[in-house]
Amino acid sequence: MAPAAPVESARRSPSVPRVLALSARDARSLTVLCDRLADRLAKARDIDLDDVALTLDRGRERFPCRHAVVGEDLAELVRQLREPVPPEAGAAAPRPEGTAAGVVLLLDGSAVDGPVADLPGTAEVPRLAEDAVRHGGNVAAARSVAVLYGAARWLLDRRLTPVAVRGEDRTGALAAAAVRGDLPVAEALRAAAAGLAAPPAGDAPGPRDAVVVRIGRGVPDGPAPGGQEPLVLDPADGTSAARLVARLWCRGLDVDTTLGRPGRRLRLPGHPMWRRTPGECRAQDTGRPLTPYEQRWLFYDLVRQGTSGDHAEVSVRSVRGAVPEAAALAVAFAELQRRHPALRTVFGEHGGRWRATVLTGPQAGPDLLPADPSATPERLAEAVRTAAARPFVLRDAPLVHCCVQEGPTHWALALAVYEPLTASVTPSDLTAELLTLLNPTAPSPEAASLTRPA
Repeated sequence: MAPAAPVESARRSPSVPRVLALSARDARSLTVLCDRLADRLAKARDIDLDDVALTLDRGRERFPCRHAVVGEDLAELVRQLREPVPPEAGAAAPRPEGTAAGVVLLLDGSAVDGPVADLPGTAEVPRLAEDAVRHGGNVAAARSVAVLYGAARWLLDRRLTPVAVRGEDRTGALAAAAVRGDLPVAEALRAAAAGLAAPPAGDAPGPRDAVVVRIGRGVPDGPAPGGQEPLVLDPADGTSAARLVARLWCRGLDVDTTLGRPGRRLRLPGHPMWRRTPGECRAQDTGRPLTPYEQRWLFYDLVRQGTSGDHAEVSVRSVRGAVPEAAALAVAFAELQRRHPALRTVFGEHGGRWRATVLTGPQAGPDLLPADPSATPERLAEAVRTAAARPFVLRDAPLVHCCVQEGPTHWALALAVYEPLTASVTPSDLTAELLTLLNPTAPSPEAASLTRPA
C-alpha cells in the first residue's frame, strides 16, 4: 500500500486558530464522528478551514456529548481528531438554561496595549483610544480600556450572554461599565485617560456557582473550580480566544465556534446511525415542518440579517414598587415557558430542511438591565421595549426575550415573541400571566399595556 500523502495547509486559510466543534448523543457516536471528519479532511487538502468551522457551527444539531479541537493548520487538526476522545467528552454536558449558564465576565484591569490579536471585528479598537486622548492624558490606560472592551464585545458577539460583567481595578471597571452600557465607550476612554474612576456597577450579582471568564493578561489566583484550567481570554494571545470558545462549547454552551470568520457550507460526514435494539427509545424528535407563514418570515430575516427584532410582538408593563428578586424572575419566566410550548419552540435545520422543535424544558432567561435611579415609568418602559426588540438568534435558539429594569418608584417588564410563533399566544396575555406568577396574591398590578403589533 502506498504511503498516505502528507496533509497540506488549507487553501485561503491563514495561520490563525480554528475551532472544529463536534457533538453527538453518546461517546461511541462522538468517536466515530471525529474519525470520519479526520478522514474527510485528510483527503481534501485544498479545503478551507473557515468553511469547515462554519459548517460544523451552523449546519449541525447540538447534542449533549461535546468535543472540540483547536489548531492553526489542517495537519494539526487532523492529528487531534484522530487522538482518543477525552473521557469527559463522552459524558453529557449540562444543558444550561439559556446561553449564559451563570457566566460572569471579569475584566481584570491588567495592562493591555496594542490591538486585539486576530479577533475579527476588533481592528478599529485601538483607534478609539487614540481619538479619546487627542487633548492629552494617559494613552496607555485608554488603550487598555479599549482593548478590554473590544475583547469582551467580541465574546458577546459569539452568542455568549453573561449574567454579569465586572471589572477589577480602575481600568477593568471602566471597560466593564462600557460593556454593560453604563457609560458610552468614548466617555469611558476619556475617563481612563484622565485618571477618573468608573461609576458603581449596576448589574445584578451573579450566582455563587458562576463560571468566571477572565478577560485580560492577569493570571487568575489558583485553578478554576474542580481543578480545571481557568477560563481566560488574553487579548494579546492569538490562540487564547479559540481555546476559550472551544472550552465553553464543551461545557454545553452553544457559542459561535466560527470565531466570527466568514465561510460557506460544505458537505461533511454526518452522525453515525446505529440500529436500535428492541425497546430502545427513538432518537431525539426533529420536530415538525415549518408552516408557509413561518417559512416566509424566517427566510426573510435570515437573508436580511438583523431584521428579526422588527418582526416581534412586544408587550410592556410598568409596575409600581420594587423589582422582584432575580431568582424569582428566573423561576417565574421558566414556569411561563413550561406552560406555553410556543415559548419553547426553536427553528433548526435538519437534513437540509427547516423544522420547528419544541424543547423539553425552558431555555431562555430574563435579562436584567442596570437599574436607572432617575427614570420615569415611561422611560423604563421604553428602555425594556428596546432591549426586548433586539434581533433573535434564529437558529436553534429561543425566540422569546424577557427584559426587566428597575427605577426609583417603578420597575418595567417587556416580553417579546417572534411574530411567527404568536398564533397561539398573545404577548400581552403572557405578560399578565408572568406578573401573576411573580405575585399570585396581587389583585391587579398597576400597569399600562403598551403592546406593539408586528
